[in-house]
Amino acid sequence: MAEMVKDVVCGMDVDPESAPAQTEHEGKTYYFCAPGCKTDFDGNPQKYLSPDYVPDAMGEEQPAKRWWEFWK
Repeated sequence: MAEMVKDVVCGMDVDPESAPAQTEHEGKTYYFCAPGCKTDFDGNPQKYLSPDYVPDAMGEEQPAKRWWEFWK
């Protein structure tokens, strides 16, 4: 198992070897807990990379679609 990394959108710990989604941005790879977090990041990466952004899984900063919604 690889060292865990943070999903910059929701703040969850993610294993890069088994992450359900990933993207490249300015030469760096970011890993996500779900495709919805990747979609949100890809839509506005500067928002999620800002030092002022604080992931809040229970607040208004929710990914467009959570992992369980993909199986409906």
